[in-house]
Amino acid sequence: MLACETIALYGGRKVEVRRGGDGPTIVWLHGPHGLRPKDPVIAALARRYTVVAPLAPGFNDVDELDQIRDVHDLALHYDDILDELRLDGVALVGHSFGAMIAAELAAHVPRRVARLVLLSPFGLWRDDHPVADLFARPYAAIDRLIWKSGEASAEMADPANFSNDPVERAVSLAQAMTAVAKFIWPIPDKGLRRRLPRVTAPTLIVHGGEDAFVPAIYADEFAATIPGARKAIIPGAGHMAPYEQTDQVIGLLARHLR
Repeated sequence: MLACETIALYGGRKVEVRRGGDGPTIVWLHGPHGLRPKDPVIAALARRYTVVAPLAPGFNDVDELDQIRDVHDLALHYDDILDELRLDGVALVGHSFGAMIAAELAAHVPRRVARLVLLSPFGLWRDDHPVADLFARPYAAIDRLIWKSGEASAEMADPANFSNDPVERAVSLAQAMTAVAKFIWPIPDKGLRRRLPRVTAPTLIVHGGEDAFVPAIYADEFAATIPGARKAIIPGAGHMAPYEQTDQVIGLLARHLR
């Protein structure tokens, strides 16, 4: 179980940060399901590392988004978090939306990131291989797009407040999608491709081979644009590859961070 703390940033911003585990410190930036209390990937990481996991703005309270106008503010928001936590030259691991944030932070403030892992990242766009539009379908149908099996695992379906209450699950997902939409709608490319060459951290991109949300070809796009980046494709996995093939993804991550 991760300990939870709230840290204060200038401008009245407050951030929930979870921390736990043992070993070298890594910073985990979560994907569209937020920080679930029984997140199996965080649990697996915490057996090897000290995991520091901030909650993205808007996931607890959509009013938090009022102070963060765009992806530039978002990257600097995370830089402020790491500054307050006195973490510099970090190993940064992001999944999905969190991978986009991780890439933006590594491009905006290269010195902040010593090692970078992007799991199922989005933030780029190709007209010939468009990213699926999450917001053109009912919230209840999103899991059918991002999970290879078509539904979330029990741990990741369980919201933080009321255990597997269907109304709470719907509210939690709607709030998360509102937060994500601010930074990726109508398309996720907000200029990240121009900034990625600024990344100096050794970078690993891991992508599910059957990702129906962000086609696996985007792993090639990230790897070609970040200097010296390596990629790995996980056969049979979807957008939630870290949760569908946890041992394989953790093994790749551990070798890269070592």
